[in-house]
Amino acid sequence: MRIVTGTISHETNVLSNIKTDLEEFRRRRLLYGDELFERFDGTRTPAGGIIEGCKLNGFELIPTVFASATPSGTVTAEAFDTLLGDILDGVRDAGDYDAAVLHLHGAGVSEEYPDIEGKVLSEMRKLVGRKPLVATFDLHANYTREMVENADLLIGYDTYPHVDGYERGVEAVNLTRRMLEGTLKPSKAFTQPPMLPALQVQFTGRHPMKRLIEEAHRMEETPGVETITVAAGFPWSDIPEAGMSFIVTTDDDQKLADSLAEELHDLAWTMRRDFLVKPTPVREALRHVMKAEGGPLVLADIGDNPGGGAPEDGTVVLGTILEEGLKGGVVAVIWDPEAVEKAVQAGVGETVQLSLGGHTDEMHGEPLSVTGRVKTVTDGKFVNEGPMGTGSESDMGPTMVMEIGGNDVIVTTKRLQPLDLQLYRSQGIDPTGKRFIVVKSSVHYRASHEPIAKEVIELDTPGLTSPRLAGFGFKNIRRPIFPLDVETLGITELKSMEDE
Repeated sequence: MRIVTGTISHETNVLSNIKTDLEEFRRRRLLYGDELFERFDGTRTPAGGIIEGCKLNGFELIPTVFASATPSGTVTAEAFDTLLGDILDGVRDAGDYDAAVLHLHGAGVSEEYPDIEGKVLSEMRKLVGRKPLVATFDLHANYTREMVENADLLIGYDTYPHVDGYERGVEAVNLTRRMLEGTLKPSKAFTQPPMLPALQVQFTGRHPMKRLIEEAHRMEETPGVETITVAAGFPWSDIPEAGMSFIVTTDDDQKLADSLAEELHDLAWTMRRDFLVKPTPVREALRHVMKAEGGPLVLADIGDNPGGGAPEDGTVVLGTILEEGLKGGVVAVIWDPEAVEKAVQAGVGETVQLSLGGHTDEMHGEPLSVTGRVKTVTDGKFVNEGPMGTGSESDMGPTMVMEIGGNDVIVTTKRLQPLDLQLYRSQGIDPTGKRFIVVKSSVHYRASHEPIAKEVIELDTPGLTSPRLAGFGFKNIRRPIFPLDVETLGITELKSMEDE
């Protein structure tokens, strides 16, 4: 059996002013053909899972394009059209094949298409005809009717932090094999409660997302149930379908699929109040750190998460750290290519004065005038050893560590969410020896940082990924939706953080 595969992965924050063109994809990862095997074979990634699944089933895998850009603004029409065209051309050039297994994201928006995954799947369906068309997705996918109607199977991550991408890739190939054998005829049910949860409460390691995932897993033990996807959605794509979704797939039993999907829909709605978020004010958190004994305390700058499209050059937390005189920490990371260039020119060991961060927009703080010593300069590359993307390479671009006010500040030329402890160690920093660690991340940091953290605190910082969703002025999200429209939905007794 021969399986074709391809990927266009982008989580689009339409409010970001960082243009997502082809160069943004090249900056992170743009691979063609057998380059997929060179980069992902043996890694604990979705692509690695698809590769391994084909090996286990004796299938030949035919790669086309793997395109992934760091979350940012709307994808240009040229970029999307080029990448989609390259995938379709790769499928046409593959000759005889038996099925397609794709890895997509689910929250991509281009200048022309508000649902790029739906467009990918509809165009692929025209090519593959009645052959199995299967795709894996991120937990933050905003599923649409076009996606559901064009794919035979849609399989989303079960975890946030996303530590099960490899398993979902293997699962996708295994279920594809059953379709090819004729032992599986998928019946799908798709439902969306009017809920738009912020990223922090999508963490699957605690209530309420943990409860939904556990219930889905319990349902998957029911005879005839093949796979269930619980998706929390991504608000900043700002499309009508943004928000929570459930997809239940059975073996030729539509009635069972519909029934279970409705049960999950109703369960989520009854727990809606549990999906509210109230992070800690920055200064309050820092004063708590000053009084704490031992460490490290992990402080999450959730408003400036590059994994959600924020620029990662916010200065609010670092500025407050310096005002409070807090020492002994590490800030990961600040994106500022010009600062890195000046540090490289000055040299390791030299003291430099910089205007650091705050260069992208007015939402994440003003540039900070700082003076510090350049401790290290590296190429910014390291291999992930933690639970996320194990074995894959990360690239921060040329990177420097600067000591500012008794703290290590990691400054990069590429935007990269701090997911793995090797990020610090590659820069000569032992994270376990720090008093505190500031991470520009919403949830992913937990996979590697929680095991070493004395305490984790989510900071109430401004920015494009703040959980204060009512302030973003969404234009296209379906309304009414919780928690933006509690009065319209008849939940007048609730006073959420959005009203504060």
